Amino acid sequence: MEMEEIIEKLKDILASEGQTRIKSIDIAKALNIHPDTFNSMKFGNSIPYKQILNFLEQRKININYFFFGSSPKESLGSEEKYKILKLYKTNASLGGGGINEFVSIEEIPFPITLLEKLKINPKWEIIECKGDSMESLIKDNALCFIDRQATLKDKGIFVINTNEGLFVKQVILKDNGVILHSLNPTYQDLFFQNGEYLIVGRVVGVWQEI
Repeated sequence: MEMEEIIEKLKDILASEGQTRIKSIDIAKALNIHPDTFNSMKFGNSIPYKQILNFLEQRKININYFFFGSSPKESLGSEEKYKILKLYKTNASLGGGGINEFVSIEEIPFPITLLEKLKINPKWEIIECKGDSMESLIKDNALCFIDRQATLKDKGIFVINTNEGLFVKQVILKDNGVILHSLNPTYQDLFFQNGEYLIVGRVVGVWQEI
């Protein structure tokens, strides 16, 4: 769903509440977002899921009907709740280093029932991955779930930030640093001394095409 379509549905809801001549500033106010921030989101097609979910919950509007149904306003028909997971669009590299200059964050709503079914901790975060150096475990364009609270463990799969970019690699611990190992044998190992890297989090799950 595009941002423009969502704005039209929000206008319909506000109109049903008696508002007239609804503009972007009215939508921003209803979502409790600064108008300048809202305009930037509108221009970049960045959907403020968290604020929209709060807006819908306050009005007892069914989330499924809002995003997927034909009618934007329905009475709440289920008790299904949602959690927001952050998706970091940094192009973390499975190969030669990630490009970190243009980091953007997208908030993705997940039904709690789905998280429980897949055993996904709602405190985990998501990062996009590029490259083939970790195949066949992690493929190009996979989404990796990250646990930022996990402790560093020898031979675990971690997201590591270095001066050469952001990597997703198997970490082999050494006394004076770490070796970043690729599961694809065509790639050479990388070594970083202590102080030259930052562990972002451990990869605890992968979402990718079969």
